[in-house]
Amino acid sequence: MNSWEYSMWAYIRHPDGSTEEREFPTGISIEIGDILEDGAVVIDVPYPDDYDDDVDSLLSYDE
Repeated sequence: MNSWEYSMWAYIRHPDGSTEEREFPTGISIEIGDILEDGAVVIDVPYPDDYDDDVDSLLSYDE
């Protein structure tokens, strides 16, 4: 399974101070601190529960 085939979730803070979890469609890349079209700011991008093959290979180099 490829991670780019799935939608992305992020926690955002609206200008009025309220927060929500929002789903973004496949192909949209966001990072913490990004400002969205509606003025909301991305405050967290949770990692998926399952790991990508690339992550597993990087972990093997960490000693």
